[in-house]
Amino acid sequence: MTTTALDRNGEDHGRYIAWLDAGGAVPSMRCRVEDVSKGGAKLRAFGAQVPDEFTLHFNRRGDAKVRCRVTARAGLKYDVEFVPSLAIYA
Repeated sequence: MTTTALDRNGEDHGRYIAWLDAGGAVPSMRCRVEDVSKGGAKLRAFGAQVPDEFTLHFNRRGDAKVRCRVTARAGLKYDVEFVPSLAIYA
């Protein structure tokens, strides 16, 4: 994972790999986080269709994660908002 400083708007423009977990019998899906802000992120998914809601894991251990909701879809690119009431932090 790359580490970058936040810009004036509190956004991290680093790109790194994360994992989408829809829960249930669906296996975790790898994605690339292309931009992160306090309220959400821009993702590029590799593989199957991304569900409307999922847990985004920032590491393989699963101890850095947040609940997300898709707000826009364009091909393999997705805009997501972090869901505060469902946020999961270890």
